Amino acid sequence: MKNIYFDICAGAIFLILVFTFNRRNLNKYRMFSMFYMISLTSLFCVAADILMEYTVNPLPLSRTAVFLGTIFSFVYKFLRNATLVIYLVFIFSVTRTDYRIRSGKMRGILWAPNCLTILLLVTNFKTGWVFTVTSEGGYARGDLLWVLYVVSALYAFAGIGYLIVCKRYLDTEKFFALLFVYILTIAAVLIQMVRPELMVEMFATAIGMLITMMFVIRPEERIDTTLGVQTWKTFQGDLFNTILSRQKIMLMVIQADHGEEKREFFGDAVYYAYVREIISCVEQYCKSTGVHYEIYCEAPANIYLIIDENVLPREPEQMAAGCLEYFHQRMKQGSEEEMWFHPHICVIRCPEDLQEYSEIINMCHRFTVMSSEEIVCASRIVGTRDFEIQNHMENILNRAIEHNGLEMYYQPIYSIAEGRFRSAEALARINDSVYGMISPAVFIPAAERTGMIELLGMAVIESVFRFMSEHDLKKAGISFIEINLSVAQCVQPQLVQRIQELQERYGIDPSCVNFEITETMIESIDRVMSDNLNRLLEMGYTLSLDDYGMGFSNVGRVRKLPLRLIKIDKSLVDDMFTDEGSVIIRNTVEMMRGINKQVVMEGVEDREVLDALITMNCDYIQGFYFSRPLPEKTFLEYVMTHNNVQAAGGT
Repeated sequence: MKNIYFDICAGAIFLILVFTFNRRNLNKYRMFSMFYMISLTSLFCVAADILMEYTVNPLPLSRTAVFLGTIFSFVYKFLRNATLVIYLVFIFSVTRTDYRIRSGKMRGILWAPNCLTILLLVTNFKTGWVFTVTSEGGYARGDLLWVLYVVSALYAFAGIGYLIVCKRYLDTEKFFALLFVYILTIAAVLIQMVRPELMVEMFATAIGMLITMMFVIRPEERIDTTLGVQTWKTFQGDLFNTILSRQKIMLMVIQADHGEEKREFFGDAVYYAYVREIISCVEQYCKSTGVHYEIYCEAPANIYLIIDENVLPREPEQMAAGCLEYFHQRMKQGSEEEMWFHPHICVIRCPEDLQEYSEIINMCHRFTVMSSEEIVCASRIVGTRDFEIQNHMENILNRAIEHNGLEMYYQPIYSIAEGRFRSAEALARINDSVYGMISPAVFIPAAERTGMIELLGMAVIESVFRFMSEHDLKKAGISFIEINLSVAQCVQPQLVQRIQELQERYGIDPSCVNFEITETMIESIDRVMSDNLNRLLEMGYTLSLDDYGMGFSNVGRVRKLPLRLIKIDKSLVDDMFTDEGSVIIRNTVEMMRGINKQVVMEGVEDREVLDALITMNCDYIQGFYFSRPLPEKTFLEYVMTHNNVQAAGGT
């Protein structure tokens, strides 16, 4: 009897792999399902090999043993050769090129050699050309057994060749892990041909599959175990390979609104249930329509589907509309209203609409900025000014920073007590040489996303300091200018040094500059940020809190901070004529004055609002009622004219 311990070890490994995939429900994804099929087939293959050895020993054999030995040997050889075909398909799946073998012709070419082995094995029951099992001799190799080895070698060398051709689709670890399976298997086959008693072939395959599991499958990286879907990182890799392989696909991108806010307000447990509900809706809709899809998730609540366009049962826009309708029906049937998701869907056909990886990723993230529609077709956006701006935002920001493309606008801030404009907020605009004027609502989120916000912020400070050095603002009645500081700036260890260098270069009086920080910023203040703000205060600069009322307002924290002004967010002002809104804003003003903070009301647009705020004893007013943000020259002329009229005693 041969040494079956290698087979027993191999069976244990395959059993663990099969159990792991079933336990974690991993085999619902294409690449995972192919790996699972290889593991399951190999498990049965090992079982057949072990049973055959027990059946054909000792000699002589009974008729039952001869029959069972023949069956088990047939099963082993049939499954062993099939495993090589499945592994080749698995390589196609890993490289995202399996669409190339979906046609009937390509499937025929792929399976033709294996069909020859099946034919030989089926006819072997009568011919004995491949192997025989007899009562006296037990198991014996046949004259045509070499054909099975040739077919196996054909698949092995085809797989190795395809791996080399597709090396650009794989990182180094994946390439060598996939290649190593073939190297181990070929070595084991050669050993077993010379030493038939050492049944190492399946053991070598098992070791190779373990290596593949660790370096190619990587379920801990590819799958978000909390949500049960593939991760954003996995999507990036799969999309890149899909584009590289020139496969025609449809991307359906689903953005559910306010995902991060729901997470902060309701907590992680409710948030994950919220995202799982969205994923469940998408999966059930796709299954009901027969769509072949790969699904991925990116925080806070962005869902991505890669769909093979060649097997798409409906037009892309119709599919998106059907998915949206399915969402609405599910919301009415199930979850509480505060957990309803209001999705926006973008349909991208690749390569028809977009074919560059960076352009596709940008569209996935920014389509809601480019269009307010619930269903957005990329074909309608590509080529528009908004698309070109979003797609080239990094270049635009670089030009603005390096070639003085920033234009500073100043919005006057009115002092109720003094009856004149006393300060102004500096607001940046980009006047690009290619795309013209670009709003901060567009370029600031892009700067934060690309990591350029710190460079942009310093360019803004320098532009304001230059403006202040060139004009006598106090003569115009302006005591100080307000400049926004971003979180990215505040956590930079070199912030204070850079500001001090600009201060000395332009001869700026720190008391004439007030830096604005946001309420959400102080919720996550750290040591570096705290040190920077304290050093700015020591230098003579002042601080104000912007957007009060947008975050989780904490009066105790505000009281402890050395703030010059509290700027009340426009959302509270807009709501001031409701019963609750009036109480909130009146109490907020009284509370701030009670802790010795001056109050600026933002977003004042009409006289009625102004009169109401005056009765509440607000300190400053900022908004379109007095002025929109103005370019430097216009701002100076406007403020000087208005303040001079006030000084003369009229309005």
